[in-house]
Amino acid sequence: MARRVTASATINGVDDETFGSNEFGHAEFTRETILGDAQPQNVMRMQCRWGGECRVELDLTGQMMDNGDVRITGVALLFEGTSDGTNDQDGRTDFTFLVPRGKTVSNNQRVDNTDEGGDFATIDMTVNNAVDEN
Repeated sequence: MARRVTASATINGVDDETFGSNEFGHAEFTRETILGDAQPQNVMRMQCRWGGECRVELDLTGQMMDNGDVRITGVALLFEGTSDGTNDQDGRTDFTFLVPRGKTVSNNQRVDNTDEGGDFATIDMTVNNAVDEN
């Protein structure tokens, strides 16, 4: 039976400044996706940009299991450079968690600037796995 997956995420970023005050970013997004079979499917893609030089990209993929549980596989990429459109990737966090059928699961991650240090983002996610009534 198909699963209705509702994913919500909040990203809070910090641009660690050597001179002057740190700069902060915030983004929230919710998306609902129907998983009809065991094929992995994107359930969320979002970005948070801040400070004119930092960006986090979050991608979540859902896969329905035979028992109705949903496996969420995610990646958070941190970019920092001369603009928030930079391709200079300085951090990556990969994660996986299970959302049992009929349940809601919260998951928290952090992605750090592992190249130059200082900059980071926290990601708070909530995923609900319900039966699709349609």
